[in-house]
Amino acid sequence: MPNSRIKISYAAPTNFLASDQWIQIRTALDQHLPLKMLNWKTTDGTVRTIQELEVDFVSLESLKDEGSSQIPSSILERPLMNMYFFACEDSETYRLTFKKMVKDWQTSISTKRNQEWLVVLVVRPDARASAGAARIFAMRAPVLDKVKTDINVDKKKDRCAELAWPVAADDVTAWTDFISKLKDGIVSSFESAVAARQEEIARSESQQQVPGWNFCTYFILKESLATSFEGMGLLEEALQHYEELEASFFQALRDKNLPWFGNVGGTSPGDDSRSLLDIFQKPYRELILNNTITLFDFRIYLFACQMILLAKQERLLDVITKCHLFIVSFARSLRENERSFTTFFLESWIYSASLNIIKQCDEAYTQFTSLHKISSFTLQYSAKRGELVHLSRYQLDKIGIHLGYLPNKPPFSLCWHTSGEEITPRFADGQPLNSKITRDELIAALRSKEEFDALYISTTQRAIEYYAEGKRRKFALRLHGDLAALDRCRSNLQTAHQTFASLPAHYSASRHKWPPLEAFMLARALDSHMKLGIGKDNTWLDSAVAFLGLCCEADDQTNVIGEDVILPQDTTITPSQRKEYIMSLLDDVRRVADGSDDEIQKRDHPSFSLVPTTGIARLAGDRDGSFLDIVVTNLLPCDVRLDRLEMELSGEDDEPFSFVANGSLCTPGDNYITFFCMDTHAGTFHISSCSVWLSKIRFDWVYNSNDGPSPISPHVSTPLSGQYPLRLPSTQQHLVRIPPDEDALNIKLALPRSIQWDADPAVMLELHTGRNVLQDVTINITSPTGVKFKLGDAELLEDSLGNSSSTSFLAESSQVSLKNLKSQQVISFSIPHSAPPAGGVLLATIAASYQAIDIVSAMPQPRRKLRALKKISTAVPLQVSVMDSFRGKTLISKFTVSATTHLQVRILDTRLEGGNGLRISAPLKTSRRVPMIVTPQRQAHFLYELTSEKARYERETLYLHVLYRTLREEIEARLEKEVSKMFKGQYEAGERVKAKLIEYLAADGGWVQQYIHTQELVLQQPSLSSSENELCEGMIAVIESLKSPQSASNDSLNDKMQQRLIIPVDLPFLHILCAVQIHLNADLDSIYAGQPVPVRVEIATSFHWGSIQMTKEAKYSMRYVVQESVTDWLVSGHKRGDFVATDNSTHSVELTLVPLHHGELVLPTVAISPLSTEKGTDNQSHGPPSIETYHVHAAQRILVLPRGGRTTFVVGMGGDA
Repeated sequence: MPNSRIKISYAAPTNFLASDQWIQIRTALDQHLPLKMLNWKTTDGTVRTIQELEVDFVSLESLKDEGSSQIPSSILERPLMNMYFFACEDSETYRLTFKKMVKDWQTSISTKRNQEWLVVLVVRPDARASAGAARIFAMRAPVLDKVKTDINVDKKKDRCAELAWPVAADDVTAWTDFISKLKDGIVSSFESAVAARQEEIARSESQQQVPGWNFCTYFILKESLATSFEGMGLLEEALQHYEELEASFFQALRDKNLPWFGNVGGTSPGDDSRSLLDIFQKPYRELILNNTITLFDFRIYLFACQMILLAKQERLLDVITKCHLFIVSFARSLRENERSFTTFFLESWIYSASLNIIKQCDEAYTQFTSLHKISSFTLQYSAKRGELVHLSRYQLDKIGIHLGYLPNKPPFSLCWHTSGEEITPRFADGQPLNSKITRDELIAALRSKEEFDALYISTTQRAIEYYAEGKRRKFALRLHGDLAALDRCRSNLQTAHQTFASLPAHYSASRHKWPPLEAFMLARALDSHMKLGIGKDNTWLDSAVAFLGLCCEADDQTNVIGEDVILPQDTTITPSQRKEYIMSLLDDVRRVADGSDDEIQKRDHPSFSLVPTTGIARLAGDRDGSFLDIVVTNLLPCDVRLDRLEMELSGEDDEPFSFVANGSLCTPGDNYITFFCMDTHAGTFHISSCSVWLSKIRFDWVYNSNDGPSPISPHVSTPLSGQYPLRLPSTQQHLVRIPPDEDALNIKLALPRSIQWDADPAVMLELHTGRNVLQDVTINITSPTGVKFKLGDAELLEDSLGNSSSTSFLAESSQVSLKNLKSQQVISFSIPHSAPPAGGVLLATIAASYQAIDIVSAMPQPRRKLRALKKISTAVPLQVSVMDSFRGKTLISKFTVSATTHLQVRILDTRLEGGNGLRISAPLKTSRRVPMIVTPQRQAHFLYELTSEKARYERETLYLHVLYRTLREEIEARLEKEVSKMFKGQYEAGERVKAKLIEYLAADGGWVQQYIHTQELVLQQPSLSSSENELCEGMIAVIESLKSPQSASNDSLNDKMQQRLIIPVDLPFLHILCAVQIHLNADLDSIYAGQPVPVRVEIATSFHWGSIQMTKEAKYSMRYVVQESVTDWLVSGHKRGDFVATDNSTHSVELTLVPLHHGELVLPTVAISPLSTEKGTDNQSHGPPSIETYHVHAAQRILVLPRGGRTTFVVGMGGDA
């Protein structure tokens, strides 16, 4: 490129240029270079900042005058700024000596186009001060003002600057004004010059269709603007102009309008080995100006100019990437004229260009130290270098194949695919070779196979090293395979086998999958193994099985990878031969696997896939178990006999179970096979894994529902996968639904029908044998929440066969065993357990193992398993409180029952039992009595009268039995009954209708109150989807039947749904019962307010409800206090006193009461408290006795009449004084 530094001319009087002062100023000025932070505005208004600008100061006299040259030159070849320096200290000297010189210089500079100028006045600081003083007195302008007046023709620009010297030598601020005007002048001059040059370019572009227009001249003109931008440090703008030139060239190339270029080129000595990015290796500009440049040279020059600009911006990664693309694309264009080149010219040029680019980029990389700290850049840069070395290695593949050094087969023949050519070897049979390439190592390789091998190995290892540094592991592994292929060609079979055998494991890793290369390496490993004659062991078996996985075919029977690549043979074979080879390989695999001691497991092998056809299992009908139809796809081109097939499913409790098929011959493609599961399961399950056995080889595909694409139907990513994708199962096919079997063995979990609060918590298991005649069944129950079940304490509750049953029941610590069970037999038993978890929800896993008897042959069937996860609520929905009242030998207890949850509970009956010698009575129950509904806000009360004729000396416990059922259970039972009646024999339809109705009931609670009062369940028909229209008629019938009222107390479902809660109640224990009665010794009909009324207070004490330590001779010191009501009565007498209480004794006190007002008054109350503590037979104190007092007259009211009387008044009637 031309010199791209800007020029600034300077001029001054001769004596000034010869002075020491100028030399000092010139030296000081160089210290402020390069200029920094210049702002240039583009045509679109964007401001570009020029960080640094290199400047050359040249004498004006040394510059040649501008001529009218026809050759476009760079804007920077002429000065952008002209400066005139002179030193003057007074105005008179300036007027007489310097004014004319400055004006003459200005006149000569003004004739130059697009050049700015600046006059610099050099003054001493003391001269400036004296001039200022003189100005005060003489009123004369200083020298700088006069200069500005003389030369600033354009008042908008100030082209004068003052430089104080020698102050500026030490003071940086003294240069501020000068440097600022210098930068402004440079930018202004550059802007005007660019605008003028752009006008020239636009004018030239508009004349393209005019005869005589020359692209080369246009190129030099536009390039001059690019080099100008480059010299100014505007690299992006310079690169943009080169890109526009490249676009113009390609347009001319497409239009085949290239009369200005010579031949294609590439025939000059050294063209095959020159550096791609060296623009000085040929006089490219002269060739362009002379219209003699070749297409080969022009493309290289234009590309090199762009890359140099990118390199100056430290965009080294872009440089090496674009160089790679340029080499490949330009080589493809040159190949069209390959006959004009010497033999192996293209191979030598690509080889040399690739390696020379790496060398030049490495040199630049050492200078760009800032890039060394960017780890991502280092990785990508190393990878790009590896790609270039790999490209150069491809040229060695081509040369080797042409010379017969290498076979024209993979991996060596893959080099043809990079260039799109299909060439047969030209010199393999000894044809004469005449090549004029100039690359030394290639010349040596043409002469000797040993030199070729050494160059081939060193180049490959260099590419491996670069790939490893760039974390391109799979590319490095591929090149290792190429070296192994070279060893195989050179008969180094042992080394080749070791390499081939070790590489597939790297390719099969999930991060580095590359199926085509993995298949190639496996094929070569098997081939080397066969040629070495080594015995087939597990290592060979691993390679063979992996190779079979890559031999899968696409749907159109086209090879996924290619017959010539995938098979070990060196010649292309027919599909039938390929099939025969794979069959032979399968036979060897089976034979080696048969001799293995252990099972060999293979994960995610792509040769087979298992997919359910519909995702819905079929019930076996005559036995427990279900069938599942599965499509087993064999992707190999031949028949494969599989010894066992298995699909494993998992449910909510994650306990897997399997559908199994034995001994199936799978033909290529889809095979429909029915799998069977003998265990009883119902619900929706997801496929957790699939397995097939080939001899002792087990192929597994594990599916996790949280993962992405399913490995159930594996898919190999290959070049043809986009055209022929393998069939993958949909998400719904990952789920399998097994319908419930009503006649299969079933175990239900519930709370016992009778729950006693003071007993250990327990659950009830209900075993339904269904169709099965069972020889034995063992049951175990565990909980994932940590609840411990006491299996050894299990108790048999009920047997549906009653006394005729021959079933034996054995509870052990680890399991519950039952033997000799008949079909349709139902057995229930309870199992105690530890405290349930907080929250009241108990999770339990029931596992059962049973053996059924074949009814026809009377032989035991295979043992089956049943596993189910159950969830029940252990919270009792009721709470009970009691309030007791003593009345002599009678105790009245009031029980209050309420619900603890939002569930409404129907109380069917209550009963109080227990007690020795107690007579318990309750209000009579009538037939019209309706069971009560309780809620947390609505309570039910029950009264019981307990009479004890004998004294109570021991503490006793009574039991309150509450018979209830929740409204939810009652509704569900009615729904179950009506749906079963209407959909008899249509289990699935009935379940759908029941679920729909329950959903409707839960969403709308408007039916509740009417049902509570009338027992009528009035529902509206829920909306049905189009797929549920067949249920409409049956659903309407169920809704109509539910409207008929049903007795809550006489319902046939009561026995099954009702629950009994047994609550222990302690019989109240009381030491002393006091009965207080007040006798009035007066006529009750004639009691007046204010009239004293004599009364007798009797306190009767009883030890009837006393303790065991009491005897009839026990005595207690007691104190009574009459509670005086000051608003009703005045009490006179011993209102407080002590007495001794004994069993069945009475203490009397005489008092006087005075009613304070008339009306119905309540008699005063008496409070009694013990003064002594209880003493037992050991004469030891046992604390104060318990006491309760009741007033016999508590309900009595005394009618007090108003007091009547007569008063005499003497009234004077007048008379004598």
